[in-house]
Amino acid sequence: MKARSPARVAARTSIDLDALRAVVATADGGSLSAAARALGLQLSTVSRQVAQLERTIDVTLLVRTGRGIRLTPAGERYVERARRVLLELDAAEGEARADSSSVASLRVAAPVELSLRLLPAALVELSRRHPGVVVSVAAEARRVSLLEEDFDAAVRIGALEDSRLVARALGSTSIVFVARPSFGSRLSSVAAINDAEHVLVGGSSKQLVGVLARRDVRIRRAGALSVSTFSEAAAIAALSDRVAMVPAFTASEWIRSGGLVRVLPELELPGAPVHLLLPHRNRGVRALRTLGELLATALGRAERAVSSAG
Repeated sequence: MKARSPARVAARTSIDLDALRAVVATADGGSLSAAARALGLQLSTVSRQVAQLERTIDVTLLVRTGRGIRLTPAGERYVERARRVLLELDAAEGEARADSSSVASLRVAAPVELSLRLLPAALVELSRRHPGVVVSVAAEARRVSLLEEDFDAAVRIGALEDSRLVARALGSTSIVFVARPSFGSRLSSVAAINDAEHVLVGGSSKQLVGVLARRDVRIRRAGALSVSTFSEAAAIAALSDRVAMVPAFTASEWIRSGGLVRVLPELELPGAPVHLLLPHRNRGVRALRTLGELLATALGRAERAVSSAG
């Protein structure tokens, strides 16, 4: 059955907007428990909200798998539109807070890799739209505390922990294997990936579970080279017969330029949600709303580039 638009459903029913947030958070986190952590709610509350929404629209949006939650085709379309509805609502609320919408300066923390790959173009456009705002970006490998440190916002990849912050969902990033074309063409199976030399990134898992042809497969990663960033891993893979596991926003530029190819594109690896976190005092700041919109667009563009390369 075809899912109706969230905007139309909200207009015709007493749909709970918190339920929309629950479904989007579940899709981003890959499980109801991850959504509960991200929203700062009890697991039973999130489960009830999702179930109620499915009953309201009479469509199954999520199905449970051995690895968590998977969106149905109707669910994928619904969540995409629901995310836009929620972003529009946040934007409307921001505009309504006119007394707090203008700021002279902003300090934003972001993960190093995302800062290198997505922020430059976003900052240029942000400066064009808000010429009076001075923006300072700190590329941080650690997770900064917005409540204890002097930051106005932070971009966060992965599960959220602090429910005292405003979390604006920007989308999610896929994780993919890449290699230089001459080597990647020889890696046509999970066994070949497991046997290959990998470039490791500090802190990343050496063993993980992926999905291939609807079955769980175990990935083992071993290699003599370990680096600090995904960009370094991608560069080494482009120069040698090694495999790198990187986020889509790192892989996309390399794939577009022909320096790397996606390895075994039908293999699905666990991805990660991406959020812009704000203290409540900053939820009406227009420049931060613009930054979130620009980053969401850039994330989507990177995902499409990597997906089309598969």
